[in-house]
Amino acid sequence: MTTPSWQRILSTLAGARSREVYARAVLGQPLDATPKEVQRLVDAGLLTPDNAVADGLFKEVLAAAGPGTPKGVDRFFRDGRIDGLPRAGQERTDLLAHLAERLLPAGEEISEPEVNRLLATVTRDIPTLRRALVDHGFVERHPDGTGYRRVTAP
Repeated sequence: MTTPSWQRILSTLAGARSREVYARAVLGQPLDATPKEVQRLVDAGLLTPDNAVADGLFKEVLAAAGPGTPKGVDRFFRDGRIDGLPRAGQERTDLLAHLAERLLPAGEEISEPEVNRLLATVTRDIPTLRRALVDHGFVERHPDGTGYRRVTAP
């Protein structure tokens, strides 16, 4: 049997009578319920077909509802910040492209302190990230370091 959804469990327990019957089952008391009331609890996964309390149900439902494994560039973020850059390859390029688009305004020249402030929102290692964005061609830097501009596709 598949794990019931938390929504199904909560919607079943939203009814006072269902809560009462379920409480009786949990306490080991006679259910004193109609077959339809019992079946509602069985259908929700709260009771087994033999009217016993489904042990471990809440742990199963919580585990199933937990956050999935992040995909794509989201894999590199923890609480909105990156732990570090991938060493090389397409993952590094994808993450840098994402950060450049997300953080830096298009078509504007901005100062180094402003670039640093924006990069600080996602990393502690600002110089490494700034250098990687320039080295990979996502950001252009004036030779004297006075200004930066995000490179946009032609």
